[in-house]
Amino acid sequence: MARVLIPPRTDRDDLGLSGAVQRCAQHPDNVWALHGLVECLKGRRESEELPGLQAKLALALTKADVPITSSCLCRTSVQADHCCCP
Repeated sequence: MARVLIPPRTDRDDLGLSGAVQRCAQHPDNVWALHGLVECLKGRRESEELPGLQAKLALALTKADVPITSSCLCRTSVQADHCCCP
C-alpha cells in the first residue's frame, strides 16, 4: 500500500517557504530542496504551488554542475514508486 507523501519541512524551511527560519538561513534556489519538494508534490498530485516550483527547479537545474536526478546526492537510484519523503 502506498503511503501518503508529505513534503519535508526541511525542504520548505531551506527554501524559505515556511517562514520558520531567518532569511540568512534560507536558500531559495537550492536545487536539492526544490527537487525534493517538487517530487513530493507530484507524488501527492498537488497542483497549486507545483508550477511555480517546477519553474524554479528548471532554472536551478540549468545552473547545476552535476546531473540532479533525486532530492539528495546520497540517493543513488530513482524509483518511480518510491519517495524519501517522511
